[in-house]
Amino acid sequence: MDFTLRSIYRPLYALLALVLVLATGCGDNDPPEFISIEPEESPRGELVVLKGNNLAEIRELALDGEPIQFNTAYNSDVALLWRVPLNSTLGEKTLSLRTDHGSFEIPFKVTTDPPIVRSIFPRVTDIGDTVTIVGENFFEPLEVTFKTGEFVDGEWTDSLVAEVIYVDEDQDSMQVIVPEGSVSGFIRVTANGGTTESGLTWQTFARVLITDFDGNGIFPDNDVYTFQGFSDQGNGARLIRMSLPGPIDGNFMQVTGMDGLGIKWIGGANTPAPRDSFGISAPVSNVFLEMDVNSNGRTDSWLQISFTEQDGRPGEFTHRVKLSESGWTRYSQPLTRFKNSQGFTVRPGRINQIKFHISDFNETGGRIEANVDNVEFVERI
Repeated sequence: MDFTLRSIYRPLYALLALVLVLATGCGDNDPPEFISIEPEESPRGELVVLKGNNLAEIRELALDGEPIQFNTAYNSDVALLWRVPLNSTLGEKTLSLRTDHGSFEIPFKVTTDPPIVRSIFPRVTDIGDTVTIVGENFFEPLEVTFKTGEFVDGEWTDSLVAEVIYVDEDQDSMQVIVPEGSVSGFIRVTANGGTTESGLTWQTFARVLITDFDGNGIFPDNDVYTFQGFSDQGNGARLIRMSLPGPIDGNFMQVTGMDGLGIKWIGGANTPAPRDSFGISAPVSNVFLEMDVNSNGRTDSWLQISFTEQDGRPGEFTHRVKLSESGWTRYSQPLTRFKNSQGFTVRPGRINQIKFHISDFNETGGRIEANVDNVEFVERI
């Protein structure tokens, strides 16, 4: 048989080629495949994780054609870690990835930094009030949501969108209107760079106006039946006044006078005959009595406020306030301070009458006076 070197090595060449194919595997020639990217949008400098297949030999990663530097030490066949370039422009981009065997493109958004909420003012408001939020990165698109108080699927919902009425040109403060239905809780801000929730709680209140002595509230004013009592105990002068000291708005109630013997300055007034209730449903820790008060310069005047309960505990639930401020002052008294002689705290849902009395608690014998306006219950909700 005629043997040659070519005939001897031909099978070896074929075997070597087969070994190389099996060793390298057909998958090395597959194009890269995209699976996911987290996050899908990010501010400059943030770390992004891209997942896929056949990513081991990446030749180029780019945003809108601008190459992105990445460390191959953090690159595997199924994942790539990279940072958004600090010089990237903001907005919608195209992220492209290329290997020797193919490429793919996906959308990616470069945003501003996430919003930051530093302060909320005021932190106690009514529905419809204006709230100022101070922080950073309040860039469009901008949305502010207030909590509804509903607990759904293990988390609080945030479905009430507030109207944004002003944004500072530096995007570090804005003003919003408290939406109808809001309750105490946190405020959430969504801006160009993402979403943040305030670390500060905000509170809203519902108000029940007893009377403003101008015809509004539970007891409309007719100069007789709003409150019962006298401004001068001796001669039966009208309780409702519109004279000095100048009221905040319209009429006010003036409580002053001498006792029946003309010895001591006293005075008192109360709502008409007990009613069923004032419709307060919140627990006592969430209820306040607020009113505008002016002692007309009589700094020894003490105003005693009392409640009675319907079908409740006996006696009156009382709290005393010294009127030491000059001019009209807004007083807010938590109902937790109102206790009866047995030490029990008043129950808001049972209150059926309010009484005001003044006294010279320091026994100076001087003239005392309390002028009251805009009396209301305030419930924190």
